[in-house]
This record gives sequence, structure tokens and C-alpha cells, in this order.
Amino acid sequence: MNQVRFAPDQSERPLELPRARLTPRQRRTVRQIGGILVALALWELSSATGAVNSNALVTPLATLGGITSHMTALATALVATLEAWALGISVAVVAGILIGTLVGRSQIADAATETIVRMMRPLPSLALIPIAILIAGLGVRMTAGLVSFAAFWPVFINTRVGVRQVDNTVLETAAVLGLKKLNLLYRVVLPSASPMIASGIQVAISLALVVTVSVELVGGTGGLGEFILLAQQGNEPSVMFGGIIMGGLLGWGISRLFAWIIDRFIPWRTQGIRTNA
Repeated sequence: MNQVRFAPDQSERPLELPRARLTPRQRRTVRQIGGILVALALWELSSATGAVNSNALVTPLATLGGITSHMTALATALVATLEAWALGISVAVVAGILIGTLVGRSQIADAATETIVRMMRPLPSLALIPIAILIAGLGVRMTAGLVSFAAFWPVFINTRVGVRQVDNTVLETAAVLGLKKLNLLYRVVLPSASPMIASGIQVAISLALVVTVSVELVGGTGGLGEFILLAQQGNEPSVMFGGIIMGGLLGWGISRLFAWIIDRFIPWRTQGIRTNA
């Protein structure tokens, strides 16, 4: 006699709640926050245990106190640094794209400038401070000029390479369609080279901020660099570290803003990265 088996009642099974899954962007944010927390913990541990002299490395809480107690002076210094940075990076980006495009489109100009580029590119901006002081004097103009010099090279080199790498088939097709000279540059060459140009600008904006603070620190031209220098000379390590942390936050904010602009206007630059995330 065959035995009849009854399927278990589905209603008697425990309900399984769906697991919340984080998106790639959320996972990346969690990892970034975790990295910051680990860095703060190591900082606190190094200072609290005496592994590093507490007078040289103050605690994160003391650094926060230094920031809040000098907020007005710190804000004024940040504005001065941003002014010099913005002026310098603006000149560097415009000049780098224009000259890089002209050199990239001409084999003669590319060969003629190759030696000059190899000589001038590794020259540190701080070595030019005496010359810059003689030309522009102490102040924003001098700082912005040195920033422009340092930030020009990444933009120029990436623009030159990006323009030279434009596919000849694309250029020939555009020529057949009647695009010439400025229209060809505006509609074909620059859009094709825009990912390389954007990469150069991304390097330049971070380098420009480093040079800005360094020149202010060495030359005493105001801004965040001078703020940090005065705090160090006044034996206020918490204020000094506060200025350093605010400089890092400023650089992070500028980088995030530029990344947002690139995602909005050149989305194909990061399309492959997002797909593989």
C-alpha cells in the first residue's frame, strides 16, 4: 500500500526577512568612514600612550579645541589661501589647455618644446621664491604665480598627450563632414582629449594647494601656511595641528567638488570604473 506524503505547510515555516544589502557607493562610504575612525584611534593611542611625545603630537580632542578657539583667524587664513590657489590654478588651467592643444597639434612645436619641458617640469616652485619676490613682491600675486608655474605642467602635458592620441579616423571623418580649424578643435579634438585633460587638472588642483600652503609657510605671505608657522613659533601645537587638519579638509573638499563636476560634464571618463565597482 502506497504511503501518501503531505508537503509541509508553507505557513508553518519561519519567515525569512530579506537582508539589507548595501550598494557599492554605500559600501565605499562605510569603508571610508571606517578608515577615518581607525586613523583617529591610532592617533589618539600614539599620543595617549606616550609612544610619541604629547607635546609634538597632541590628541584629536586637543586639536579640535585648537580649531574652535581660533575659528575666526583660521577662517581668514583659509580664505586667503583659497584666493591665491584659485588665481593660480585658473591661470594654469587656461594656459595649460591652450598651449598643450597648440603643441599637441603640431609636431614641429612638440619637438621644439620637448627639451624645455624636460628642464622646467622638475624644477621645484619653492626654488623660484627669490625670483618671484623680485618680480611680484610679497603677496597674493607672488604666491599665485608660483602656483601657476607648478600646476601648469600636469595640465599642459596631459592636454598635449590627449590631443596627440585622438584617432586619425575620427579626424578624417570630421574633415569629410566639413569641420575645419576651430570647429574641429572645439567639436572633436577637445572632447576626445577631455578625459586626459581632466586627469591633468585633477593632479594640478591638489599640487596647487600644496604649493600654495608651502609658499605661504616659507615666504610668510599670509594664508594657512603663515597661520601654521605662527602657531608653531608660538608653541601652540594644538592650533598648529588644527591648521594642518583644516588644510587637509580643504583639499578633500576641492577634490570632491572637482570629481562631481567631472561626473556631471564628462561622465564617460569614469564609466568603466563605475561598472567594475
